[in-house]
Amino acid sequence: MTRRLEKSQSRVQRSALSPPPEFVGDPIVWAAWLYYEERMTQEEVADRLGVSRASVVNFLQEARDRGIVTIAVASEHLQSVRVSRELCKRFGLKSCVVIPDDGGRLPDYERIGRAGGRLLTEILEPSDILGVSWGRTVLALSASLPAVHLPGVSVVQIAGSAIGTAEFSPELCTTNIANRLGARCVNLYAPGIVSRPEVKKLFMQEPTLVEQFKLIRSCSKVLFGVAGVGRASTALRSGYMTPEKIRPYVQGGAVGVMSGRFFDRDGKPVLGPLDEQMIGLTLREIARSPERICIAGGPDKVEAIGGMLAGGYATILVTDETTAQALMTRH
Repeated sequence: MTRRLEKSQSRVQRSALSPPPEFVGDPIVWAAWLYYEERMTQEEVADRLGVSRASVVNFLQEARDRGIVTIAVASEHLQSVRVSRELCKRFGLKSCVVIPDDGGRLPDYERIGRAGGRLLTEILEPSDILGVSWGRTVLALSASLPAVHLPGVSVVQIAGSAIGTAEFSPELCTTNIANRLGARCVNLYAPGIVSRPEVKKLFMQEPTLVEQFKLIRSCSKVLFGVAGVGRASTALRSGYMTPEKIRPYVQGGAVGVMSGRFFDRDGKPVLGPLDEQMIGLTLREIARSPERICIAGGPDKVEAIGGMLAGGYATILVTDETTAQALMTRH
């Protein structure tokens, strides 16, 4: 009885494994075609062939062993990986995400923001305190961030607010990210720049701000963008600063600005009158955070990003391939 059953099953399997003529009678080729070319799942291939899913796994492995299928990573992605590793080595980064160029189909800041959002959801821990700065790329990240449920995370604003366009609003960046994460949101309800140094001193003595800054300075991760100091700079377009206000910094050697703070090509802070009027974390305070994620790119920011990296302000960088190549040439 058992032998008759085995023979019957064998006949059914041979019938199920009769490939169409174009596969020259080879079920291995048939399985490979269905899986790799027609994009069927392994389960769907198993149903079509009339075999178990385990058999399909074996067929696909044999297809690779026999050279029927060859798998290779696209060269443009390998190039991005090489550049990424070189940047990590040169600047002591923990990791670096370099996105391949897309021929100008989408703005750099949108593509970098999306990549940064995917990375952020991968590295956030359930009890993290995430400090968020502002900028066009940070806003793009906040708008495209995949929705996840991290109620134990706190998202805090690390630079004061500005009367500018909604596009560059620090509190909007923080709120968007907190909403996408289902996290606690802590906005910094104070101006980014006040009128006089003595006004800043009064603000910083307020009990509410004293408590908020205790939280802000305890961030386990900080997310920020970088801007240049030219007329097209995000800092100027945001309404956060004016050409007259930043002129002393440029004259002092500043090449970039992050979270409202200026630095030179070696990453050293460049101080000026505004520093006594700014409410938010300083460069040195940002650098104390264990993990610092910079999302920035574009040909107009190469010098600024280079200075930021030279100063060791980032542990993780997300940028585009053209910018990454320019950074390697610059250094």
